[in-house]
Amino acid sequence: MRMSCFRRVLLFAALLATQACTQYVTHPDWTPDARKALNDLIRSEGNKKERQYVVFDFDNTCSIFDISVQLMTFQLENMCFNLTPDEFSDMAFTGMGSYPETLQKVLREMISGYGYLYGRYGPFTPEGVDNNTGVKMREDPAWERFASEMGCMYGLLQNYMTADEAYLWTMGWFAGMTGEEIYSMAKRSHELYSGVETLRRSWTGPAGTYSWTDGISVTDNIRELWKALDENGFDVWVCSASEVAPVMAAVDVFGLHDYCKGVIAMTMARDSEGRYLPEYDYTDGYGFLAGPDGTWVRDSIPTRTQPWGNGKTEAIRRCLVPRYGGKGPRAGFMDSTGDFNFCTEFSSMRLAVCFNRASRKVTEGGGLIAEVAMYEKEALDYNLKKAGKAGDILYILQGRDENGLRSLRPSEQTIRLGEKTPKTFDGKENARCLEYFKEKGLSVKEILETFCIVTDASDPANPLGFTYGFLDKYGGYRSKE
Repeated sequence: MRMSCFRRVLLFAALLATQACTQYVTHPDWTPDARKALNDLIRSEGNKKERQYVVFDFDNTCSIFDISVQLMTFQLENMCFNLTPDEFSDMAFTGMGSYPETLQKVLREMISGYGYLYGRYGPFTPEGVDNNTGVKMREDPAWERFASEMGCMYGLLQNYMTADEAYLWTMGWFAGMTGEEIYSMAKRSHELYSGVETLRRSWTGPAGTYSWTDGISVTDNIRELWKALDENGFDVWVCSASEVAPVMAAVDVFGLHDYCKGVIAMTMARDSEGRYLPEYDYTDGYGFLAGPDGTWVRDSIPTRTQPWGNGKTEAIRRCLVPRYGGKGPRAGFMDSTGDFNFCTEFSSMRLAVCFNRASRKVTEGGGLIAEVAMYEKEALDYNLKKAGKAGDILYILQGRDENGLRSLRPSEQTIRLGEKTPKTFDGKENARCLEYFKEKGLSVKEILETFCIVTDASDPANPLGFTYGFLDKYGGYRSKE
């Protein structure tokens, strides 16, 4: 018997009601606005004929704290190197000839320290020293001098370049290793520090004191989200300014491999035997696709850029847009200046979630996006549908708790390490920007395109009386793919 028209209408209405009630993301640690926006995105955009895609930064977005900074600590504490003293010297001085004598002096002391440690506790390998040797070595004052100088050099270089450019020098520490050896080393680091409560530590030597934060986490929220996206028609990509092998290791250690399409990240050049060289690969650097049974397969499209800042946008345009019929990502996930471009420049993007470190200033991309997220919430009353109708990306700010074993919070505010009071912004200047946006009734486009450009406090065009911005030039809000 043929179904009556009335019955078909009822069944269709019931189906729509069921879909409207389906909650794909339910974890209580999401801020309610993030949970609603993510569910709305999956409900409205998922399960199309052709799969769409989203792009995640990794450090301080998927993970709480930085897997690569933590790996630096692990590598130094265990002396996981595959360099003789002469090879270490070549690595350390690569690209350093034009820098001041103060840096050259630290480099020479560092090389001397490595030679001493190599002769007494080496030879060093990617596996690191054994436990007994490690205990003796770390009690030797020469080791702490060396470790502090290595860490301090990373900080000193940031006086002359961006943090991510300085990070390229630390990637040179991988020289002489294969990708498999770096993956294995990173895997051990991730497994160790994922179970460590957050702690500030430091080493001190002649070059100064190097401080860092121990402890990294990927919360259940992220696993839930990746699973929901993958099962409902979205490919999940990572675009990271960390080296590609440690990111792949993190995807595996934190149980994300089955929901990951691939990883685009920093890539170093290799010799004929596949060993890393202390130089960036702008020609044949490739991302990796997540294969079955935990495997990784090298991609066929070279990135040919450093995926940081505008480089992330370039990498996505080169490697992902052609895969999806010329279309950009539907959502982006970020925390910092390095993610600002890709989370603002794609006309395809509907949602961007910014993980709030509550440390990003008005001179940083994460600070500006935090301000815009609160402006959309408080002044524009945006949800996903309203933002789309207005031609805007919906920006959501997601808070976290950096203490203990680390977690997200059901709030925009973050509890920073060692603190008890939640914060939305780093300081008064962020709050003043938000107040100014409200006073002037600015559009999202006006805010992003104006306040991302570096503007000195003395500039006559500066209405705020303090320096803001972080880019010299900008491709424009919601640029075409």
